[in-house]
Amino acid sequence: MEPGDFVSPMLAVTAPGPFSRPGWWFETKWDGYRAIISVGQRYAIYSRRGHDLMSWYPELRRAQEDLPDDIVLDAELVAWSAGRPHFSDLQRRSARQYLLMVFDCLYSQGRWLMHEPLARRLEELHRRVSTRGLVAVSEGVPDNGAAFFSAVRDMELEGVMAKRLDSLYLPGRRSPAWQKFLALKMEWFWVTGLMEASDGQWYWLLGEHTEGTRQAVGKVRAPGGWSPPAGIDGNIRWVRPFLVEVAYRERTREGHLRHARVRQWKSGDLGGENPPPGADHIP
Repeated sequence: MEPGDFVSPMLAVTAPGPFSRPGWWFETKWDGYRAIISVGQRYAIYSRRGHDLMSWYPELRRAQEDLPDDIVLDAELVAWSAGRPHFSDLQRRSARQYLLMVFDCLYSQGRWLMHEPLARRLEELHRRVSTRGLVAVSEGVPDNGAAFFSAVRDMELEGVMAKRLDSLYLPGRRSPAWQKFLALKMEWFWVTGLMEASDGQWYWLLGEHTEGTRQAVGKVRAPGGWSPPAGIDGNIRWVRPFLVEVAYRERTREGHLRHARVRQWKSGDLGGENPPPGADHIP
C-alpha cells in the first residue's frame, strides 16, 4: 500500500451506553461523511467506500494548503453552520462552509502508523496538523467518557466515539476497541398510516400536531414481531392514530426525523379507511 491509495476506514461498534474507563480516549462523533485524506505525490480525499469526495465537493481542493505534506489522515467531512454540523446541508451540498474534522494519523513522513497504538498516532497527529482553514483537529479527553458525553449531548451534537488508547488501526474492520454512543432524542409522535416495503418490512408513518394540524415527520421501521391487522395489504393505509415513542438522531431542516427507531407505543384501534384529519401523505 502506498500513500494516495484508498484505505478502508476502521469502524466502531455501538456501546450499550456511555461509560468512563481508564486507558480510553473519548472524542466527539461528528455528523458527516467519513473522509480519508492523503497528501503526497498526489492529493486525494476518499469517502468511506472509496469514492472521490472532491468530485462532489470541489471546495475541498483548497484544503491541501492547510495540510502538511506526506501524510494520510482519517477525518469526517461536515457541513458547518452557526457553530454546529448540519447533515442535511451536507447531503444537499448547499453549505456555506465545510470542515474536515481530523481525528487520526495513519501515515506520516514515509512511515505507516496503523500498527502503532492510537496514543502514538494522536501524538503524531497533533505534532503535524493544526486547526486552520478547512481543517480542524478534533479534540477529546482521556478516561472520563460519561462527563464528556453529557457535555456533547448538551451541545446537541451527534454523540461520542470511545477508543482504546492502545488500539491498532484495523482497516475496514468493525472492532470493540472503538465504540460509539449516540445522543439520541426521545419524543412521542402519532402513527397515522402503515406501508410495506419491497422486502416485506412494515413501516409506520409518523406525524405530530403543529398549530392544530398534523404534520408528517417521516417513517419508522415497525418493531420486530409486530404484524399488521388482517386485511391490510402492502399499499399505504391510513389508520386510526396511536402514540409511539421514537428515538432519533436529529431533525432535518424540513422537520423530518433522521435514524428514527421505536422505543415503545400505546396501541390503539388500527381500523379506519380514511386518512385522519390533517394527515399528510409520506412517500
